[in-house]
Amino acid sequence: MAESTTQETYKPFIESDTNADPSQLRSVMAEQGYLFFRGLVPADEVLTVRRQALELCQEAGWLDESQDLMEGIVASGVQPTSEGKPEYMAMYRKLLKLPRFHDFPCHPALMQIAQHLLGGEVFVHPRRIGRVTFPNYTVATTPAHQDHFYIRGTVDTYSCWIPLGTCPITLGGLAVWPGSHQRGFLEHSVSHPGAVGGRGVPVDETEAVWHTGDFGLGDTLFFHAYTIHKALPNLSGNRLRVSTDNRYQRKGDDIDPGALRPHFDLN
Repeated sequence: MAESTTQETYKPFIESDTNADPSQLRSVMAEQGYLFFRGLVPADEVLTVRRQALELCQEAGWLDESQDLMEGIVASGVQPTSEGKPEYMAMYRKLLKLPRFHDFPCHPALMQIAQHLLGGEVFVHPRRIGRVTFPNYTVATTPAHQDHFYIRGTVDTYSCWIPLGTCPITLGGLAVWPGSHQRGFLEHSVSHPGAVGGRGVPVDETEAVWHTGDFGLGDTLFFHAYTIHKALPNLSGNRLRVSTDNRYQRKGDDIDPGALRPHFDLN
């Protein structure tokens, strides 16, 4: 994976084995701050939720109806939108109410990895999060940050990012800085107007090394609440990127009240 034109260095994810001993998975997480699994969630589970999400995007008028729905091709002339904008939030409210979307993070394969990492009874944050990212709308790309800035609560929280569909790098996946969680919690002093999240940590790109790669169906990325990560821009030209973000912690540990409510308090 070559160095980019902005001098950001990208290397491929280090893959983990779903059958590895739990202590080994915890050791890898402690060292690099993330675990990447190929095909952890069955493809049919991913595609079912993808279809339902794209049906809502089609209902919103965003998709080219002459194309296969599952390709997520944006209709010509449609203006990109993102979190906080009325047209996006109207669709997103419906997405959060889909039972299959809501149940997705509780799939046994995901719960097993979370249990291995946490070593106790797992609590999935009720604040389910989905993202629909428009092509070439780079201003909205989520900057480098730590999830703990938004999650709060216990530090022993793990995020799980899964694209709902295949996600080559050009579609805008996720990149993580391995070992960055060992720096502890950082001040999110950088403002990114228009970006999803909007706040980030300062990153010296001469020092940072980012791990990323193409995601296949069911590929899954777990990472620690302190791990610095960022979205990649959707440069596909005409396709939506649809993904999920979910968080796992031990039952009984501290939790911020916001994590117990729907995302954006959408009811």
